[in-house]
Parts: sequence; structure tokens; C-alpha cells
Amino acid sequence: MIRINLLPTKEAQRAFDRRQQLSVAALGFLLAVLCMVVPYVLQTHQLSSLDQEVAHLRSEIAKLDEQTREVRDLDKKRLELQAKLKVIDDLKQKRVGPVRIIEDLSAATPEKLWLVEFSDVNALATITGLALDNQTIATFMRQLQSSKYFFEVDLVETSQSEPMRGPAGGEGARFKKFIIKAHLDYLGTGGQSALAPSPPPAAAKKTGT
Repeated sequence: MIRINLLPTKEAQRAFDRRQQLSVAALGFLLAVLCMVVPYVLQTHQLSSLDQEVAHLRSEIAKLDEQTREVRDLDKKRLELQAKLKVIDDLKQKRVGPVRIIEDLSAATPEKLWLVEFSDVNALATITGLALDNQTIATFMRQLQSSKYFFEVDLVETSQSEPMRGPAGGEGARFKKFIIKAHLDYLGTGGQSALAPSPPPAAAKKTGT
């Protein structure tokens, strides 16, 4: 009878099974490591790309901020230049304004009306005079209002003057004494000037007749 010893074969089979189990375990561990490492590498790459994009966007924002500042500076300089030009233009207008005011005042004065006093304080004129009747005063006010240098013409007071002495020393004619106030526009815009009119260097001027 032949006997076969199977112990070495069984030991070899068990050793093979252990190696197989170790290989499977190692493969599983490797797969687990790969499952953790690969997403980390991908995320790191994505974060690097996002960091570059953020840096690029910040650079673009900085450029836009600089351009915005330049535009604001240009707008500020443009407004300052426009304001200076307006001041120069206003000064040129006001240089001839008082002369035109006197010319228009004289042109608006009808016959049978005499100016006694004219004063200008802070662009508010006070005109005192004598007229033959109320109709003459109304005509004077209407013609004064039509001037581009006078606006808001208002009759403040009228009264009967003292009788004038005649040539022989007798009592002469009586006249209507009036006081008119009117605002002055040195720019000649009829009160529509954007800048409030300012008086010439002399605070007040008076002329008497």
C-alpha cells in the first residue's frame, strides 16, 4: 500500500492563501490611498488655478480702480476749469453791467419824469423821483421792467410833493413823488442768471439831479 504525505502541500496552499490575502489587502490599501490622494491632488490643482484667477481678477480690479480715479480726477479738473471760465465770463459781463444799467435807466425815463436819486446796495436799486402823474410813473416802471438789467420792479411809495415856486414867487405845480425798488442783474439776463448778482466794488452809488 502506497502512502502519500499531503502536509507539505497543505502548508503550501495555506501559504499561497496568505500571500493572496496580503496581496488583496495591499491592493485595497493602495486603492484607498489612491482614493484619498487623487482628489487631494485634483483639489490642489483646482485651488492653484483659482488662486491664479483671483490674482488676475484683483489685478484687473486694481487697473479699473486706477482708471476710475483718473476719470474722477479728469471730471474734477473739468468742473474746476468750467467754474473758472464762468467766473471770468461773469467778471467780463459785470465790467460792462453798471454802464448798461445807467444807459437802460436813462432810456426808460419818459418825459415829464425826473430822477432825484438812484442808489444801488447789494444789487437792489432804490429809485426816487418826481413825475407829473401816476400814468407817467407806470410808463417808467413798464419800460424799466423791459430792460434785461432790471427785474422785479416794484412801486414802494407815492406821495404828493410840495408845490413848486413859480417864477414870480407864487405857488407852482405839484408833482407825484415816488420811490421804486428793483433788483439788478449785472449779467443782463433779466434775473435768470445762475449766479446771484454781486455789486461792483463800491457798495453803493448815488447820483442826484
